[in-house]
Amino acid sequence: MRGQKSRSGPGVRRGFEGGQMPLYRRIPKLRGIAGGMRAGLPKFVPVNLKDIAEAGFQEGDEVSLESLKEKGLINPSGRERRLPLKILGDGELTVKLNVKARAFSAAAKEKLEAAGCSLTHLPGRKKWVKPSVAKNLARAEEYFAKKRAAAAADQASA
Repeated sequence: MRGQKSRSGPGVRRGFEGGQMPLYRRIPKLRGIAGGMRAGLPKFVPVNLKDIAEAGFQEGDEVSLESLKEKGLINPSGRERRLPLKILGDGELTVKLNVKARAFSAAAKEKLEAAGCSLTHLPGRKKWVKPSVAKNLARAEEYFAKKRAAAAADQASA
């Protein structure tokens, strides 16, 4: 007979809850970093030891991001071309190699050292800090270096 739905026109919009605050406005909105937009993206290009062994590296060869791209183990297109290399420990390696990567898993490090490989940790990108903060960090580092030197001198004399 009467009421909101008896009137002419298209009716109420989707999500309308009769004047109550609708659900889409009650739940919190997490945008950007707070919403974890980049949380699920990979931070490294992972390569297992078994893949390196199958690639056919010779004794004393260098294993790096560039050499793995040349061998076809890594697809150098898309987002992966800017990511650093991480060596993972799945598989066995018997050849002595020179491995250069940003990160190694604990198992991979153990297996590579057991095989007699030389490991090189490549440095990561430095995080940008404000110049004033950088100055304070340098002062703090200098202060603690003096304290460590004084403590070492006291221990040596005692």
